[in-house]
Amino acid sequence: MVFSRVGCARIKILKSIFKSYSPVICDKPRFYVTQQNVVAIGEISKETTEAKHPEYVPINYYRDDNPHGTLLHLKWMLQKDILGHDIFLLGPPGSRKRNIAMQYLELTNREHEYVALSRDTTESDIKQRREILQGTAKYFDQNVVRAATKGRVLILEGIEKAERNVLPVLNNLLENREMHLEDGRLLIPASRYDDLLKEHGEEELGKWKLVRVNDNFRVIALGLPVPKYRGNPLDPPCGPDFKLETSTSTAIR
Repeated sequence: MVFSRVGCARIKILKSIFKSYSPVICDKPRFYVTQQNVVAIGEISKETTEAKHPEYVPINYYRDDNPHGTLLHLKWMLQKDILGHDIFLLGPPGSRKRNIAMQYLELTNREHEYVALSRDTTESDIKQRREILQGTAKYFDQNVVRAATKGRVLILEGIEKAERNVLPVLNNLLENREMHLEDGRLLIPASRYDDLLKEHGEEELGKWKLVRVNDNFRVIALGLPVPKYRGNPLDPPCGPDFKLETSTSTAIR
């Protein structure tokens, strides 16, 4: 086959184009923090506030060389946090899910409470523990209650290990933001508490032992897919209350 000079020139140009061509599937989301304390991943942004207790904020988890998949997870979590949704990170065994959750808390400067669920976890571990203090029995709030009342992020790891009698307690807090405590107090959602406060006043609500669940309270659950792995399925009773994200086995370097 004989090519003209113009045809040969075009072939050379096409060869140079294909030689230097490298396909780009998707741009990597860029993370940055502005001077106005706004954290942004890609086009999603959220204003952050100064932590009252910095010791509850994770540090040294986020890395600038995060893989593309991790940034996509963080972006998705940022979207759900803005919408006020609780989050469920589902993935294989390992520390990746916890690492992603801690990275997100560090980026957004959020305080957190951590609970590792197991078969031995009871309602007392979730709500309150009774201890003897100077000869008097006293109830002490546990991590779940502290997170709800102080507006922290509650991390529940190993949720597939929780027994059936514990899941309804968590479900009521997730779905209704309500929880009956052993000392007689009742946690209720912020909107309902504010309405009652306008109508009856703070003193009356104190007599009723009503406690306001903070608007900033969020739950990040970490779990394994069941039945591929051993554990209790979440649906029912508390599967629908989570927004699910599947965490792949890509290593975090």
